[in-house]
Amino acid sequence: MRALVKLEKGPGHVELKSDWPKPQVKPGWVLVEVTACGICGTDIHIEEDTHKNWPPVVLGHEYTGRIVEIGTEVEGWNVGDRVVCEQHHGACLKCDACRRGAIHLCPSKRSPGWGIDGAFADFVLLPAWLLHKVPDGVSSRAATVTEPTAICITGLDRVSLQPGERVLVIGPGPIGLISALLAKASGASEVLVVGRSSSRKRLELAKSLGLSIYELNNSDTIAAIGDTFDVAIDSTGVGESFSLACNATRRQGRVLELGIATTDKVDFNLNIAIFRSLSIFMSMSSEYSSWNRALQLMESGAYDPTPLTTIFSLDDWKSAFHAVEDRSALKAVITPKDFSTLDEVK
Repeated sequence: MRALVKLEKGPGHVELKSDWPKPQVKPGWVLVEVTACGICGTDIHIEEDTHKNWPPVVLGHEYTGRIVEIGTEVEGWNVGDRVVCEQHHGACLKCDACRRGAIHLCPSKRSPGWGIDGAFADFVLLPAWLLHKVPDGVSSRAATVTEPTAICITGLDRVSLQPGERVLVIGPGPIGLISALLAKASGASEVLVVGRSSSRKRLELAKSLGLSIYELNNSDTIAAIGDTFDVAIDSTGVGESFSLACNATRRQGRVLELGIATTDKVDFNLNIAIFRSLSIFMSMSSEYSSWNRALQLMESGAYDPTPLTTIFSLDDWKSAFHAVEDRSALKAVITPKDFSTLDEVK
C-alpha cells in the first residue's frame, strides 16, 4: 500500500512509499480504509525532527475512514462503519493521570503518526476501544477535523465558557478558528479573532464565517478592542500574545492557552495576571467526551469545519505540506482516494 513514512531520525527523511506493508488485523483492533487525514503542525515538526517520533513510522493522526476488517475480541463495530479514533494508544491505565481519568495525558501513550503508524496511507490499524462512529449526515471532510475540534472543546471545558460571554481569540490558525467557531456555537455573545497582517486572508475567512476580526497594527490594541472580555484564548504559544490575552481579559476573567511554544521559555508580564486576578488554564490533547460532542455539534449543524479545509491527494503530499508551511491553506487535508469520497455522509 501507499504510505507517507518518516524513515529515520533527523530533518527530512519523509517519503511516500508505494510498497509499505498493509497492516494485519489483530485481536482488539480494526483495519480502516482511510478516507482522509488532516495535516497538523506536529506532522511538519516530525518532518523537521523537532517533535518526538519513533521511525520508521507512518505520519498522520487527524483521520477518518471506514472499517474493512475486524479483529477478534472486538464488539459493537461492523464492516463499513465510518469512524474516527482517539490518540491515546499505549496509555498505561496505571499512572496518576490515567487513574484520574486523564488517559490523554498519560506519559506512556504512543499516538498514531509518531508513536505508531498513522493514516497518511491507504489503510491504518486502530484500537477498537478508542473508536467513535461518525454520524450519518456528517461528511467525511468534516469528520477529518474531529481531532482538533475535540482538543478545542477540551480547552473550552476547562474555562467553563457560558452562553452570553464575550470571547477573544488570538491567532487565526486552525486551533484559533476552530475555537472561535465552537465559542460562537456555544452561545458566546461576541467572538473577536485577532491576528497579524500576515494572517489577513485567514482573518477574512473568519469574517466570512460570521466572526468579528481585528488586524494587529502599531496602534494601541487594548484601546481598540477593550479589556473586558470574559474569556481570552491564545492559540499561538507566543509570550506577547499570552500577555495580550491577559491584558484584554476583565478582572477575574479566564485565559486559556492552547498554543505550543517553539522555544523552551516564553516571556510574559506576570503582574498583568496577578493584578487582574485572572484564572489561567492550560490545556493539552482531548478528553473522551469531547470527541462525541464534536461529532454531535457537526451533526446538529451548529458547527461546520469544512470551510477551513483544502483537499490534496496523497500523491501530492509535498504540495500539501508546503501549503501549511507558507500558510496558503488553513487546514490541509490529504486523501488517498477520489476527492468526491470526502462528501460521503453515510
